[in-house]
Amino acid sequence: MSLEQLETMDTETRQSELVRRDFIKLGSATTLGVLTGGLSETLADEVTNPKPAKRTYDCIVLGLGAMGSACTYQLAKRGANVLGIEQFDIAHVLGSSGGISRQTKVAPYLGSAYGPLVQRANENWRALEKDSGQQVFHQCGWLNLHAGNQLSPAQANSKGVKIELLDAAAVENRFPQFQNRSKDASAMLDHQGGVLRSELAIATHCHMALQHGAHIRAQEPVTDWSTDGNGVTVTTTRGKYRAKHLVIAAGAWNSKLVPQLHGKLVVSRLALGWFAPRDSAAFAVTRFPTWIDGAYYGFPMLSGFPGCKVAMHWGGTPADPDKVNRTPTAADEKPLRNYLRSKLPAVNGSVLAMKICMYTFAGPWLDFLPGEKRVTFIAACNGGGFKFSSAYGEALADLATEGKTKLPVEVMRFT
Repeated sequence: MSLEQLETMDTETRQSELVRRDFIKLGSATTLGVLTGGLSETLADEVTNPKPAKRTYDCIVLGLGAMGSACTYQLAKRGANVLGIEQFDIAHVLGSSGGISRQTKVAPYLGSAYGPLVQRANENWRALEKDSGQQVFHQCGWLNLHAGNQLSPAQANSKGVKIELLDAAAVENRFPQFQNRSKDASAMLDHQGGVLRSELAIATHCHMALQHGAHIRAQEPVTDWSTDGNGVTVTTTRGKYRAKHLVIAAGAWNSKLVPQLHGKLVVSRLALGWFAPRDSAAFAVTRFPTWIDGAYYGFPMLSGFPGCKVAMHWGGTPADPDKVNRTPTAADEKPLRNYLRSKLPAVNGSVLAMKICMYTFAGPWLDFLPGEKRVTFIAACNGGGFKFSSAYGEALADLATEGKTKLPVEVMRFT
């Protein structure tokens, strides 16, 4: 199927035609238009004829994925003069945030510094929805099928967080889709969890940043940056820009932009799959939660997207983000099939799409670069950063404008 054929289809038909070969081949604005409900097409129009660059900015953000787009939005909303630079399309599918959806949950983080961070992130998602009119967060719950027999003290005593412990009989009664579970296996249902629409969230952050006065440059790789006593200079394939502060949020490409990270980050390749369920209604986002079962995790069906998404949370295989094999293989599909056949047979239908994703392992780190008071960065979120990204973006904006943040990111200092 060609781009021209997709472009002549209406939205409903394009979504139904988003089958495996198209998902693999089309990382274009047309495909992104499907994934973001047309918002990325609006963004493409907005950045085709960008506003003239300012002589100097308050801040430049390198990388407009999950973290960078959130930071750019937070800065613009405060009235800062901000420039966001992205080497690919806005809301592209080539990094660690592509693939329609990401999970969020609160219960596992209660009692740690990440508890307030994920709760702040959920507040920020709701604020973004109110600001934009877009729904990026579906609060359908998060089901941990390998929970212990009791809640932790922090979970039991938490206020405003509804958490249920379910015995095996309760899981079978409420979620009969799961099969062949141990008769004594408990589960935990976190009602604050759910689905984040990843491409839509990124596109919405960028769209609203533009509405608040930000400048955005897409399809513009950065070739160099440097600091001096008066600020920061960023060099791209199209020119040079000046700012008082620089935020680096380049995901899997961070080590290519930050010398201090050379040899510290491990980028890996992983696969995501979408499969046709026997009964779509039983897996609708209004009836079925996000879930995790050991190394495997998955999602309900979102309106307008084909199939249930299932994946493995594991170390993956080492990869270079510029050379990673983005073509899914039979070996990528096999472990997902094995799980579905045994534990979730109602989803073991035809494969509708496979996509390659990347994790970056190390930190996580959110901090000033050593010896650089004008440069902050975020790196190595280990495959679990998206749910926090709206809060991480706020923290990065705080550091860029105030030199400090009230959010508990001390655990993410670079060492």
